[in-house]
Amino acid sequence: MRARSFLWRAFVTCVILLAPTACSGPSALNAAFPKQPETRVLFIGNSYTSFNGGLDKGLEALSPSIETERVTADGYTLEDHWNAGNALRRIREGGWSYVVLQEQSQLPVLARQSFLGFARQFDAEIREAGAKTVLLMTWERPDSASAGVNTANLASAYNAVGTELGALVAPAGLAFARSLHDRPDLALYTSDGHPTREGSYLAACVLYGTISRETPVGNRHTGKGLTAETSAYLQQIAADALGF
Repeated sequence: MRARSFLWRAFVTCVILLAPTACSGPSALNAAFPKQPETRVLFIGNSYTSFNGGLDKGLEALSPSIETERVTADGYTLEDHWNAGNALRRIREGGWSYVVLQEQSQLPVLARQSFLGFARQFDAEIREAGAKTVLLMTWERPDSASAGVNTANLASAYNAVGTELGALVAPAGLAFARSLHDRPDLALYTSDGHPTREGSYLAACVLYGTISRETPVGNRHTGKGLTAETSAYLQQIAADALGF
């Protein structure tokens, strides 16, 4: 009898302890077990990535299911990030779905082997951590196009490295070129190539399509300070560059 009484008291205690959660419905369960983001993206780059609040935050705004972080430093190359060690430490922490690599804006053309070498080293670490590499193709700078740092050569360098590594390439540079051809009145960057708000929004749309494999056209996030017409135009340009 004592054993039966002890079991009954234990059962009642369990019911009492579990009742608040069971009776309070999904909200309590969600509080106890908050929903984890479906996709986690780490950005590694320089001021091209961090300008205007950051491409990472632009991507989060386009897709709330994506959580991002970034490791950036003005003027940094992938070699600089490799030697500094912070980017490697964050990659090795794990839990990432994708890692976006943004090389210094001129280096893929002017020092292609360095770009390839450090992209290859980062890619090996990214794969080891269970994530996928995304190469962010940057755009032609007005102050260095004469040195051969133009859209065609940047695209060639990024696509070649992407093919060798089996990495995704986010063709922001191609989207910029298309917009500047069709709408030269719409400023996407400053004289040294840093993106305007419109440029950052366009790059974020390209990254959104690359990672989510969904068209950015019709996305409800229209970009901070941009008109609905401008946002819709840039969404379409990004979709065209991605082949949607």
